[in-house]
Amino acid sequence: MQPQSTPNVQPRFPMQELEQIESAIQASRQWIATLEGRREALTAELDRITRPQPLIPKAPMKTIGPGLEYRGAMYVHWNYIDIHIDLLRRLWTDFPDRREAMAKAMGCYGTKRAYAAKTRADLFPDQPTAWAQRYSRPLVDDWYVDANLNRERMSRILPAAVKAAGLEWGKDVKTYWRAAQIAG
Repeated sequence: MQPQSTPNVQPRFPMQELEQIESAIQASRQWIATLEGRREALTAELDRITRPQPLIPKAPMKTIGPGLEYRGAMYVHWNYIDIHIDLLRRLWTDFPDRREAMAKAMGCYGTKRAYAAKTRADLFPDQPTAWAQRYSRPLVDDWYVDANLNRERMSRILPAAVKAAGLEWGKDVKTYWRAAQIAG
């Protein structure tokens, strides 16, 4: 048998498929570049929002009161009437020429009471002497103060006395009826 010669036929090359593959690879590279760019942007944003914030030191707090602050100095008292009397005593001592004006300003908040007077009888008109002695305390010199008050009443009459003395309530004088936290 004789070998037969076969014509030299080359199989057809899938050129179109190769071009499609090259095109898909190129598109994939572009897509990967786009995704990597977006990943970097998201990672940077995540770092920014999860980065620990620098700690800003808070002003140290201190507990004051109950008591009063008078012209920059703090005086601690445990009950309301002691705060009230101490403040009035300081005003009466520091401003003796304004005592009458302070007593009158405080008296505007009473119906039959003076809150501060030169005698116990003037402090509590129409009350027996024993009652007046029980509910009053000496202030300074021959002045007496009403010690039968609630905190709400004291909160109204003390600012009047401070104003009559020529001081500013909340600036020169502050009362702290309860312990309070303030920046120290």
